[in-house]
Amino acid sequence: MSPLEPFLLERIMLPKVWGGRMLAKVPGIALPPDIDVGETWELYDRPEGSSRLRGRTTTLADLMALAPDKLLGQGVAPAHGGRFPLMLKFLDAREALSVQVHPDDAKAVLDGDSGKNEACVVLHIGPAARFARGLKPGVDRARFLAAVGTPQLEELLWSFRPEVGDTIHIPPGTIHAIGPGLVVFEVQQNSDLTYRMYDWGRGREMHVTKAVGVADATPSAARPVVVPTPLADGGTELIATRDFCVRRYALRQRFEMRPEGRFCTVTVVAGTGTLWWPGERVNGTLALATGDTALVPACCRRIDLIPNESMNVLVCAPGVR
Repeated sequence: MSPLEPFLLERIMLPKVWGGRMLAKVPGIALPPDIDVGETWELYDRPEGSSRLRGRTTTLADLMALAPDKLLGQGVAPAHGGRFPLMLKFLDAREALSVQVHPDDAKAVLDGDSGKNEACVVLHIGPAARFARGLKPGVDRARFLAAVGTPQLEELLWSFRPEVGDTIHIPPGTIHAIGPGLVVFEVQQNSDLTYRMYDWGRGREMHVTKAVGVADATPSAARPVVVPTPLADGGTELIATRDFCVRRYALRQRFEMRPEGRFCTVTVVAGTGTLWWPGERVNGTLALATGDTALVPACCRRIDLIPNESMNVLVCAPGVR
């Protein structure tokens, strides 16, 4: 691929005990039959595997090895091991995920990975939808420590019913449990470190000592949802952190974007359309279906998003450090 141009990514699907079939409806992904899918990895670059460019044998890891500066952009640091800095996922939490916590960069080094700063954008809520984030007001660290690993932990969690469109930030150290009854889009640092402190009796491995070592036991806000910010270009900034930022665009006409020398990703959560960019000799296009993720390299100075009637997209980019 020369010059480096925007490209679509293939996903992988992960069965989970807490997963279901809702991703076939929201955002609308073709699922294999008779499998409860908990996660789809839409963009990943891990030691055990890396996103493949659609229609090619090339992977994201190959591009990181060949042209990291052109791919990432000026001042954008790779993840641990020289890998792509972000992961993007869809999650179907038909049942609640474990009560868990993630380490920051400094503590993740001990497990040979990056830390895990993440955020969830809520795409669907079921009748019993819940999101647990942090501890209830009045719960001190001693009470939390006594409940870790036991069913008593559940009554200490600050749990609320989110709304479609909410963005929930989960910095490293935040105690949380996603679900039940939620479909979310998740952006995160490139990390696969999760320390479980309670799993609703499912019998999976716990990581109580590590979880306690990184957990922030500070009580949570009443409804810990990020307040969105309207943008001058008609979009909405959902969240901006040191590791990533996420913008949302509801498009009904052609929209021009200039990535400003750093990579961005475009994930279609509703509708269809086309991604267009000016080429040196021939202009390029990618057809975008619901659920698709395209990666726009830093060396691409302009893209246009052209909806077929309408298209809702989430645009992720590096954060500001």
